[in-house]
Amino acid sequence: MKEKIAAFFQNEKVKRFIKRVLSKKALVTVVVILVVVSSIKIAFSLMFEIKGTVKGIDGKNITIANFINTRTIDVGDYPIELKQIQVGDRVEITKNLSGDIINIKDEDKGHTNDKGIIGGNGKQKSKGNEKNNHREKN
Repeated sequence: MKEKIAAFFQNEKVKRFIKRVLSKKALVTVVVILVVVSSIKIAFSLMFEIKGTVKGIDGKNITIANFINTRTIDVGDYPIELKQIQVGDRVEITKNLSGDIINIKDEDKGHTNDKGIIGGNGKQKSKGNEKNNHREKN
């Protein structure tokens, strides 16, 4: 088996392919693509996703601190009761392109409130989840 593998790598076509794929230009291109994609992901996260620990709640404002900075988010017309989010909870807030909040996820409780509805048992209430809600009542 070792002879077959050695013969495969000694083939001229395989040698040319390896030289072409592992050239300096190809490796630099791959590194540049990885850096660009990573930069786009980081920029998206910084603009549209806020993750961190709730440091304060004041009216319709939530102050969230993470390892980069502390931000105060205006919840505005988002249908959520702020009493369901407490100081010290880890949350993830997702915004759309216009800056409106589209999702608030409480990571401590492990549930999402896309429509501002938070299930008391940590599960989002929806038609598909009625079976689970029925099971938990029994």
